Amino acid sequence: MSEYFSNFPKILYDIEGKNSIKPNYTTVINLMIRQKFRDAIVDDVTTYYPYYIQEDERPDVLAYEVYGDVKYVWMIFMINNIVDPYWEWPLSAKQFTKYIENKYGTAGAAKTNVHHYEQIVRHRVEASEVQDPIEEVTVEVDYASFQAAGEDNRKIIYDFDYEMKKNDDRRKINLIQPNFVAGILDEVRQTFR
Repeated sequence: MSEYFSNFPKILYDIEGKNSIKPNYTTVINLMIRQKFRDAIVDDVTTYYPYYIQEDERPDVLAYEVYGDVKYVWMIFMINNIVDPYWEWPLSAKQFTKYIENKYGTAGAAKTNVHHYEQIVRHRVEASEVQDPIEEVTVEVDYASFQAAGEDNRKIIYDFDYEMKKNDDRRKINLIQPNFVAGILDEVRQTFR
């Protein structure tokens, strides 16, 4: 991460936030410029590709395997809008179990407590010789709407399933093509100076 922050411009900032005659300025890194650069990268879809994070795969190891250096872990975080790597990176099975137990008491409790109700607005269509599969589409509804929907058109989402889907969704990220990394790093240095 130090490589990432070394490229950011520095600004004077009054950390205490007092409107005094003589503010106490501290030199800090201007994190607000992060979004400007991130938007420029995300808009160029040719520079990245989808990737699925494997069980226990760490961001620093992934950066090393893909880009040859752990210093590029910031690029993985930026392109995927990961601000808090601890909670926004997918949990391992062991971490997930501990998280469920801390939040819900037991896995059993999480598997029986209703998180929300969904109505199926389009059922999944399996792949055929001429068509890719079409995913199921659901919308969250209140209990009355859930009851009104036919049994084949509704789902109960339990806390455990909700948390598991949220964790699995974190596994789907984008990676920047390795051949673009050096150019992007140069662009960062030019943009932030």
